[in-house]
Amino acid sequence: MTLTLSRRPEFAPVNPPDRPLQTGGGGGTYDGMEARVAVLETHMEYIRSDISGLKSDMGVIRSDLGKTRDEVADLRTGLATLNERVSHLPDKGFFVKSLILTVTALGGLMTFLVGFAAFQDHIRAFFSH
Repeated sequence: MTLTLSRRPEFAPVNPPDRPLQTGGGGGTYDGMEARVAVLETHMEYIRSDISGLKSDMGVIRSDLGKTRDEVADLRTGLATLNERVSHLPDKGFFVKSLILTVTALGGLMTFLVGFAAFQDHIRAFFSH
């Protein structure tokens, strides 16, 4: 892997070519410095206003985050409670065993009733002597 560095960009000269820089006297570097500073000051006011709005928004976000943390804690508690309750419910094996037992009991009862009906005359004769 080769790393290629691009050439440093060439910037246009800062001072206009038709006017030399002013020196001394605190009058600024070029004519119109006062207007440029005024524009920068205006931009700074907008930046300050935006930062103030961001601080306000951050307060709301922090408040919402605190509420969200509480709600997540409540959800975790509810989920733990639900897991505990579900763990005490009968599983599939219980239902299968219950079904087999019920079918077996009904089959035994049906066998008894069919046998009783078939041997009804013999049973009457046995008890009537």
